[in-house]
Amino acid sequence: SHLLPQLDSGKLDALICCDVTRGVERHAIRQLGAIIRARHIDAVVCTNTYSMLYGYLARRQAHPSRPKLATVFHTTLLRTYKEKAQMLLYQRLFKRSDLLLYVCENQRDYWRDRGLGAAADGVVHNGIDVGYFSDRQAPEARAALRARLGFSADDTVIGLCSSMRPEKAHGDLLEAIALLRSQQVAAKALFIGDGPERAALERKIEELGLREHVVITGTQADVRPYISCCDVMTLVSHAIETFSLAALESMALGKPLVMSDIGGASEQVLHGQTGLLFEPGDIPALAGHLKVLTDESVRTRMGTAAQRRVRQLFKIGRASWRERG
Repeated sequence: SHLLPQLDSGKLDALICCDVTRGVERHAIRQLGAIIRARHIDAVVCTNTYSMLYGYLARRQAHPSRPKLATVFHTTLLRTYKEKAQMLLYQRLFKRSDLLLYVCENQRDYWRDRGLGAAADGVVHNGIDVGYFSDRQAPEARAALRARLGFSADDTVIGLCSSMRPEKAHGDLLEAIALLRSQQVAAKALFIGDGPERAALERKIEELGLREHVVITGTQADVRPYISCCDVMTLVSHAIETFSLAALESMALGKPLVMSDIGGASEQVLHGQTGLLFEPGDIPALAGHLKVLTDESVRTRMGTAAQRRVRQLFKIGRASWRERG
């Protein structure tokens, strides 16, 4: 329900909630099946596996109308034994889908190699509103925010905009900052967000002697001013990132991105052109890339190229379909 305000209700004929709390609830399946029959629905589009389960069962309820079933799949690595066991069931449902949509080519290659398939598949990259993620902040306002956060004009401010969860590996960036500072690089970090790992990260900041060099903003309704006041943005995750929206948002704001090479990172960041990639967990490589980007001319070149790439390829409304080859 917390996502409902993000829907453009003006483009919807109806908005219906089935009040599912957990598991498979028959009342919801019957309700969905009735909607399919009453509205003569031609296609049911589901997002990820749990939604696909409901879509598949509702389609059976809707017999004989039997609409097409399409599933948009965002996952690459399965992290738990439970997820891996569930996938044995979901693989059978994918095979009964009419269309399977991945969010990047790397993800499609990964799952094809593991035998996942449907009647047809394709890739539609995630996209963002590049008009909204435009840097309209005046230089004076940007400098003022940096000053309020405790950063000087001479600091290289390295941002990470992400929920503080274990797989996001914020601690890797802290270690890289400590390494850079031991090399007399004026590197500082700005963590934009909050989450369950915050207390552990604050302890690590103290242990590494970085109290004066790391700022945590907490959750922000509008992250754009904070990204804008950074010199470089990073994503250092060890898992989850299949095709990161946070990466696209940072690039759209003209920031070079240093990103762990997982999921679709190599489709977002062209290494050496729009940013730099490194193997997840490789702290010296991360620090080395950040050191390269202390050069303002390099940052400007890569940031401009990153912004151009997002506007050309990953903006909402641009067709980005790639069929099964």
